[in-house]
Amino acid sequence: MTAACHHGDPPPEGPSCAAAADHVRGLLGPDAPRASRIRDAFAARCEADGWDGEVRACVVATTSLRKPRHCKAKLTRDQRAALDRELAEVAATPAVGGLPAACRDCGALIERLAGCAAVPGSRRSALQLAYRDLTQAWMRGNHDARTVEVQCRSLTDRLRQAFAAKCGW
Repeated sequence: MTAACHHGDPPPEGPSCAAAADHVRGLLGPDAPRASRIRDAFAARCEADGWDGEVRACVVATTSLRKPRHCKAKLTRDQRAALDRELAEVAATPAVGGLPAACRDCGALIERLAGCAAVPGSRRSALQLAYRDLTQAWMRGNHDARTVEVQCRSLTDRLRQAFAAKCGW
């Protein structure tokens, strides 16, 4: 008579790659630039690289990007490298949809400063740099649409208050 050795049921398979990727998209928020592309990168890498059910469960159990569960550390070195490469490609491309209209308006106003002799060159340069930093942060996905729009509106309001009379706008 042979006795079978039974160590319990196999571990559950865990959530699907699509569920894990959808959860990442949800964590990013509805206004996050590139959120759909980040979701797609997670889904593609998970499927192609065969992420373990434990990793997918970890991703789905994450409740906030501010409180990560370090799920990426559970991936193999090759899986992590592939995900990092794909996410770097996403980060290196402009955000889908471009800048909010308020930011385009702000940029146009800053360009108008070039024709205003009343604005010192150093002040113009500082404003151009601030605007460039803000738009680059948007393109990298560091700000959601609402945050960048509020910042652009605020900068536009300050520009109008400071320079409208001096520049004849």
